[in-house]
Amino acid sequence: MVDELFDVLEDLFERRKKKDKVGKGEKRTGEAPTPAAPPVFCTGCGARNEGNARFCLECGELLPSPGEEMRCLGCNSVVPLKARFCPRCGSKVAV
Repeated sequence: MVDELFDVLEDLFERRKKKDKVGKGEKRTGEAPTPAAPPVFCTGCGARNEGNARFCLECGELLPSPGEEMRCLGCNSVVPLKARFCPRCGSKVAV
């Protein structure tokens, strides 16, 4: 019975080695896994969402992309995502 178990384990290891060799061109085993995206907070309701989410889980609003910023059409300054008016020139921000 022990010999049979060893045979099964050897077979499994051989299959795994073959699978790794076949997928080596597609997968690189030495690389570190990509880190998870940081959480994204909804500008409408403030709910915390997963970093890769596009829409809010609570209210369904489109979430800002990482690094996304709004700019004023009048003075081209950076405006906070929740702002309705530009803090620099006072013009209405287009949504």
